[in-house]
Amino acid sequence: MKEIIALQNLIEEEEKRVAFSKRQLAEHESGESKLTAMIKASTETNLDKAAELLAKHQSMLNELLQQDIQKLEEEERIKEAILKRNYYHYQKVRLKRDKTRSNDIKLEAMMIVDELPSEINFEDKEIFELAEKIIELHLRVHEDMDQKLEDIKKDFTNMLKNFKEEEISDLEMFKYRIPITVLHFSVLSSNIKENIEEDNLAEFKGFPKFEDWWIKELWTTHLAYFALFKWKAIVSSLCITSDQKRAWEVIFADWIFIKKMLNGKGKLAFELNFAFDSLIRTYAGLEEELDDGNLSSMKSIVQNLTLREDFSKLDKHHDMITSYLKFKRKKLDYKKK
Repeated sequence: MKEIIALQNLIEEEEKRVAFSKRQLAEHESGESKLTAMIKASTETNLDKAAELLAKHQSMLNELLQQDIQKLEEEERIKEAILKRNYYHYQKVRLKRDKTRSNDIKLEAMMIVDELPSEINFEDKEIFELAEKIIELHLRVHEDMDQKLEDIKKDFTNMLKNFKEEEISDLEMFKYRIPITVLHFSVLSSNIKENIEEDNLAEFKGFPKFEDWWIKELWTTHLAYFALFKWKAIVSSLCITSDQKRAWEVIFADWIFIKKMLNGKGKLAFELNFAFDSLIRTYAGLEEELDDGNLSSMKSIVQNLTLREDFSKLDKHHDMITSYLKFKRKKLDYKKK
């Protein structure tokens, strides 16, 4: 801007005046060239004035530069906001034009965008991941599925009406993921029951109870990990079809992710955690063990199972060189030693 250029020129001139006056006085003091008393006094006065103006103009320049920086920062923030707004405004257009996804996945992705609350925005990649999971679990097969999800959301909102939202920074994420995970659990439970009735198998008595200490102590004690591993295997054995078993892998991963995150937030998330547990108990029949005797009994069972387990065994499909490791080596141009 022109004001900054003008001030920079003034400062440059005043710096030269200050330097000239200082040099004259220094030469006078050293005896290199003598000044008359009148010229010396005039030089000292000019030095003071020039130094004062230099400081004043330097301060003015700093103020203008600071304002200019703030203006640029504000312009950058506005630019980012516009880019972000346009990104989500045209999201459905991008999803529809994606050439790497099937039409079913693209249609599901666009439906997800329509269903998301206005204050929640997900990246394209995240939308597609959700779409693939919904299709994998056949969540659009039944006409009453959308209504069930709405019922779950309504119940969840009612449970949290006295919850202080500001205490959990990522509450919006939980508000979205918890109802979806509850719905997935409910669908899996219903499908298992339907298959059992169709095949005249033994009555489905529901999912086995889980224990909170498994989640609390996960990754800190092998017993917690082993108990969850066995519990997951028991539920998997209840699944009749391969689709159900694959769905259970996804549902378990979502459930343990949410439970571990909530557990990590401690007392702040107790109400949220309780709402999650209550919804799954209501819609899928999954309950937590509350009885002291049963808790102790299960702990003993896990300890005994652990003692008898041969941890030296490897999965029959065990391969140290995973597909991702191969990909990573290629990306890094890794050379075998």
